[in-house]
Amino acid sequence: MIMKKIAIILSIFAATTMILSSCAKYEEGPSFTLLTKKARIVGTWTLTEVTINGTVEDLEGMIIKSTLEKDGTGSMAMTWAGFTFTSDLEWEFDEEKEHLRTRTKDVDETEFGDWEEGEIIRLTNSEFWVRTIETENSVTVTTITKMTKE
Repeated sequence: MIMKKIAIILSIFAATTMILSSCAKYEEGPSFTLLTKKARIVGTWTLTEVTINGTVEDLEGMIIKSTLEKDGTGSMAMTWAGFTFTSDLEWEFDEEKEHLRTRTKDVDETEFGDWEEGEIIRLTNSEFWVRTIETENSVTVTTITKMTKE
């Protein structure tokens, strides 16, 4: 009887472990969360690091903040050399919620530009990392952008 209970408990533990380990959607985690992807991504994010082809770039006093609202709208503000530039933006997930697409208004502020897409590699309630890979003239550039939530 005791052996049967132990076998049941071990089976439940093994099944739970397999289920939870398969919940990891993004390469860098989290492996499990109760918050939806939308709940985690909504908020104000500050750019903390940009890595291009493995080299961390110096942001040279530049501050970039993006605010994402539940309805797929938001804004972006970039401050550098004492000047702040702002723009409205739109955002959306792809169907699998593995990529984030964003677009900002053009310089004349009348129309939105083209969609830009990045692969989400980490999305927690406080950290958001996106990878973009672009190839032009046989040169591939991999950029990882890391942000933290205010």
